[in-house]
Amino acid sequence: MTKAPVALVGGELRQLLEAARKHSLRNHLMWVLGATHGLRVSEIITLKRKNFSVSSNDVLYLTVQRLKGSEKTTQEVLKSGDHLFDVSTAVREYIKDLRPNDLLFRNSKGELLTRDGAAWLFEQDCERAGVPEHKSFIHVLKHTAGITLRKSGADIKTIQEVLGHKNINSAAQYLRIGADEADGVRQRAFAMAAGS
Repeated sequence: MTKAPVALVGGELRQLLEAARKHSLRNHLMWVLGATHGLRVSEIITLKRKNFSVSSNDVLYLTVQRLKGSEKTTQEVLKSGDHLFDVSTAVREYIKDLRPNDLLFRNSKGELLTRDGAAWLFEQDCERAGVPEHKSFIHVLKHTAGITLRKSGADIKTIQEVLGHKNINSAAQYLRIGADEADGVRQRAFAMAAGS
């Protein structure tokens, strides 16, 4: 039996974003865009200014050609009263002086951030945030998007659309119940059985 994808649950995503924001706005934006749009690491590190557009009613959109044969997606960038999830405001400020072909995220030398470099930064921020080691891999951001969508009531077609999966079977993995959820349900069930 195939296991459910591992995702950041409870306050883990918030802890990660808080730790990243204290350390680096660049890191915060990489992780929050990855989690809210379900991006792979290669999709994150190759984002350019031209991937973002503003509609006539001042809504910011992100367009990404997904990798691994997946579809191109155009999605509204989140606005929120919570500064950690107000991606629209943060991105607008971050990209305001960039030219269309400028990369958003660069390494300390101003060059393209590599997959390994991004993964290392992610691991560092996870450690600062106290994220469990088994969740300290960057692809957990895409899994977090899929699992969060399912938990919010999204059906499989919506998950497929948001994550850009060409094949619905790729999205179906997010319907599986993970160990975190099973543990939570088990704890609540036995608390009820014990009368607490």
